[in-house]
Amino acid sequence: MIKRIVLIESGVTNPGSFVYHVYPPHGLMYIAACLRAQRPEIEIKIFDLMIRKQPETAILEELKEFSPDLAGIHAMHFQAKFAHRAAAMIKDHLKVPVVIGGPYPSSDAETALADANIDLAVRGEGEITFVELVERLDRGQDLSGLAGLSHRKDGQLTNEQDRELIADLDQIPFPAWDLIELEKFFDWKVLVQNELRWQKEVATIFTSRACPYGCIFCHNMFGKKFRARSPENVVSEMRLLHDKYGVREIHIIDDCFNFELERAKQICRLIIASGLDLKLAFPNGIRGDRLDRELVDLLKAAGVYKLTVGVESGSERVQKMIRKNIDLEKLKANIEMVAKAGIFVHGFFMMGFPGETAAEIEQTIAFAVSSKLHTAGFALLKPFPKTRVREIAEEMGKRVSFESEDATYTQLACNLSQVSDEQLLAYHRSAYWKFHFSPSRLWRIFWATPRKRMLPRVFWAHLRTKFL
Repeated sequence: MIKRIVLIESGVTNPGSFVYHVYPPHGLMYIAACLRAQRPEIEIKIFDLMIRKQPETAILEELKEFSPDLAGIHAMHFQAKFAHRAAAMIKDHLKVPVVIGGPYPSSDAETALADANIDLAVRGEGEITFVELVERLDRGQDLSGLAGLSHRKDGQLTNEQDRELIADLDQIPFPAWDLIELEKFFDWKVLVQNELRWQKEVATIFTSRACPYGCIFCHNMFGKKFRARSPENVVSEMRLLHDKYGVREIHIIDDCFNFELERAKQICRLIIASGLDLKLAFPNGIRGDRLDRELVDLLKAAGVYKLTVGVESGSERVQKMIRKNIDLEKLKANIEMVAKAGIFVHGFFMMGFPGETAAEIEQTIAFAVSSKLHTAGFALLKPFPKTRVREIAEEMGKRVSFESEDATYTQLACNLSQVSDEQLLAYHRSAYWKFHFSPSRLWRIFWATPRKRMLPRVFWAHLRTKFL
């Protein structure tokens, strides 16, 4: 009989590892909320070792005291090493079934389950799969046919069919915010996926799932069909966070918040009408060529002070090749429109794409420098498992190698471009210097930064990840 379940958000094994963003463990909180709705008698405990910044052994005594009947571990790729160590500890000391979920096992279940300490892997959206898994384990039923599950059967890895994606996101309960230590994220020193912060009482939310665009470097965790919560549902969670948990700033971390333009506008209108005194940011990026004046004005009125746009490349050929297909001319005009509205704008760029030439890399740098972006990040391509760009790398006979716990995108994992490794690294370094260290850019950053005392922190984050 399953009476207690522990859910663990993996950390990193090297305390000195730099992780760009830390935010509440939404995946585990959603699973906990769905499990509560179906099995309220089960006691659930979440250990978030990203925010606690502790090794897995630090919670051993707490785990023993809780005495769970089942353990679930969430891991992204940079958390994989930690997840395996946590699984080993649980097996050694608690001897209960271990389930792993998240982007890492979703894209590479074979590697995850090669570890005998991990019994089961939940792929993709985990809410329904995990609840059904608990039901079957509780009843001692066979796991065959359980959609979204990977497991061993007769000693062989078995990947059951993919789980159908959840169509109506409003049917999912709000995340179990009460099971985490949200106040830990209120520390100014915590980078909640955003080097800027207006208020210290911050939380992150998803208002939609999936991005319908086909970028070759992206994971496919939530599929390609855009699915969205209703504006009313979104603002209800914002009110809960504001009224019950004292949140005063919300970072929306959707893959493509503004895919449905009218829905995005309606969310803003409801926030304005609600009277909630919130500051908002979009650190994860929005589709920059899907903006109009009305939406920008509504974003500003709703409390948005920062948004990020994914540019990736300033070359039209590369845009088509990577299947981003963004309208660069419209994007540049929209960046200027957003900046003029008084919203801080950050841009994401990437280098090292298949067949990318020196001229195309220079086009990317030129686009960034000539734009009205306030800050920019230039990533080196990382071909993650089960992405199209990883397949291209393998077809090209390229070796992919990167430190599993590096989450900065500043280390060269695999150069698929036409320039040498040395040239690519030189372009990468010069992009930051050319973009950020000009008097006009520095002046614009100074005036656009909401809290001037945060300027040293912003520049230290850039220096640490890009130059040191």
